[in-house]
Amino acid sequence: MIVSPESGIRESASSLLLPDVMVPTETLRLASQISEIRRLALAVEKFAARHGVQGNAAHHIILAADELITNAIEHNPPPPDLQMTVMLRLERKRLIMEISYQGTPFDPTVETKAPELDAPIEDRPIGGLGVHFAKTLLDGLSYVRRQGTNHLTLTKNL
Repeated sequence: MIVSPESGIRESASSLLLPDVMVPTETLRLASQISEIRRLALAVEKFAARHGVQGNAAHHIILAADELITNAIEHNPPPPDLQMTVMLRLERKRLIMEISYQGTPFDPTVETKAPELDAPIEDRPIGGLGVHFAKTLLDGLSYVRRQGTNHLTLTKNL
């Protein structure tokens, strides 16, 4: 495991699924602040470059994470002294990001009314596009709440 104290990033290659296959992983701890999304984006870009992730996969997962983390902080604020934990991994041709944080339960996978994208912009309500946008960019989005902690898993096929 490689630990970078100045960045708060841990990277390891662990054999999570198959004994002969190393799965690249990286863990990042973020303050519950919008400004931390930039640090997350840089960490994802570096992880993707280091492990040869091609195309838009990293960009899409960053945009989706930005929307979901922003929603969590603005609409269901976790206590300011708590951190979010983000784990990245490459597994079976998928880029996976797991976001864990304490705070009010919020399940973005619950079906809500789809936004009216064809309506004139002046007739549309403000908000409501972020989760739709995230779901559109990702190949998988799941949520579970365990022991007072929200866990989001974002998946992008490579």
